[in-house]
Amino acid sequence: MSTKLEITVKNDGTYLIITSPPGKPEKVPRAEVVTLIEAYGLTDVDYVALNNTLKEEIESMEIKLSDKTEIKKATETVTAEISRDRMEAYITFTKPPGAEPIDINEAAAVIERAGITAADKNLLARVMDMHRSGVPYTIAKGAPPQKGEDGRLHYHFDSSSLAPKPKLKEDGTVDFRDLGLIRLINKGDILVSHIPAKEGIDGYDVCGRVLPAQKGRPASPLPRGKNTTVSNDGLNLIAEVSGVLEIQAKKINVLACFEIKGDVDNSTGNIDFTGSVTIKGNVLTGFTVKATGNIEIGGVCEAATLISGSNIVLGNGAKGMDKALIEAAGDVTAKYIEGCHVIAGGNISADSIVNSTVNCDGNVILMGKYGLLVGGVTLVGEKIIAKSIGSPMGGLTELQVGNNPKDLTKYKDSFAEQTRLKSELERVEVAVNSLKALQKKDQLNDEKKELLLKMINVKLGLQTKITELQNEMDEHAGAMNSSSGSVSASKFIRPGVKVVIGNAQMLVTDEISNCTLRNNGEKIIKVPYSEA
Repeated sequence: MSTKLEITVKNDGTYLIITSPPGKPEKVPRAEVVTLIEAYGLTDVDYVALNNTLKEEIESMEIKLSDKTEIKKATETVTAEISRDRMEAYITFTKPPGAEPIDINEAAAVIERAGITAADKNLLARVMDMHRSGVPYTIAKGAPPQKGEDGRLHYHFDSSSLAPKPKLKEDGTVDFRDLGLIRLINKGDILVSHIPAKEGIDGYDVCGRVLPAQKGRPASPLPRGKNTTVSNDGLNLIAEVSGVLEIQAKKINVLACFEIKGDVDNSTGNIDFTGSVTIKGNVLTGFTVKATGNIEIGGVCEAATLISGSNIVLGNGAKGMDKALIEAAGDVTAKYIEGCHVIAGGNISADSIVNSTVNCDGNVILMGKYGLLVGGVTLVGEKIIAKSIGSPMGGLTELQVGNNPKDLTKYKDSFAEQTRLKSELERVEVAVNSLKALQKKDQLNDEKKELLLKMINVKLGLQTKITELQNEMDEHAGAMNSSSGSVSASKFIRPGVKVVIGNAQMLVTDEISNCTLRNNGEKIIKVPYSEA
């Protein structure tokens, strides 16, 4: 369209000036005229008359629109908003049709009056060049605070490698000698380093308010144990002596390691050592080895006693002749165990366990060539995993799983003691009743009166102790009602195996294979074999 439209003010009012090229009248679009009028805020225009005039083609014309002699063209406006979290700010332009664009300085003033201090002036300039009316544009962003880095302890060794881990060979056998249990430490070695926490970086919102950063949490104290010291700067835990590394109660100890190159026999006598003991030969019948740390035996344990405050490793197994005691606060690992009483606070790993009494708080895992559990009584807190369980001769093999052996033992001991005290109480009550009968007949001399008082006190003491034992039994009985735990055999479970899991039991009468036995809350059920 080559026709020109403009609004002008004269003495008697406001006019629309339409100028067309000479000799080329055109029809003026009504919408463009209305847009121009609205831009000047004219409200008293007779649009009906104006519409009639614009129906025809116009070459040039002046049309009076209003009696107003003062008008001002509308201008674009801008508003600023801040998000609820004060981390973003937006501006929105409102531009009526035909209005004059707002100046960048005016837009910046609006932003400043809104309290926005983090506005990007370069970004504002780009928005001014391409914005559209009614569309919000991000003009400022805050920076969230960056949390400080937590302090930590850096161990200069793999703590998990301190637990015995038998290696499975390609032929299916297990090397119970190559366990890597003993980790030797030299004096002056750095064991653990303290990595201090780092400060965070403060953030800010779009209004310039500082958002304090959260400081990193400090590291735990260095786990200083026996024969270790902390460096002057407090950042390193250092070995004071050469010896064997041990972790006990979350403390790191360096223990002197006592090594016996031959057998424990008459030439050595019994061993009672604060630290770890390594025996290259055998422990012969009748001898005792005690250690606060690990006990590692390269040969065979005969009918001897082994007591460890940590782990016990028997490279060539134990043939205990029903007299050996093997007790560890941690794990027991052996090639085989036969005719022994074994107590473990952790797990027991072996190729076979035969005719032994086993108390294990964790798991009994029979791995290697045989993976065999035959005869005896095995009490396990969690689960039994084996290849074969039971004897082909049908002898009894008793398994109790899911009850902590310590709770079970305490319950039995309390029950036995309570039974004894109840029997004693009955005898005392007979005596008290006899003396009271004589008292009613006024036949008690001073000596018998004193005896009656004594017997009444004994009776009250027995009743109190019986009640205390009952409370202990109730406590342990509650802990033994768990239905957790399982018995798994990848090959078979033979007849003659008695299985107790929690409060349910079963006697295997027919051979079952490749199975796991669990307690479903009511009874023991058989499911496909699983080590989970």
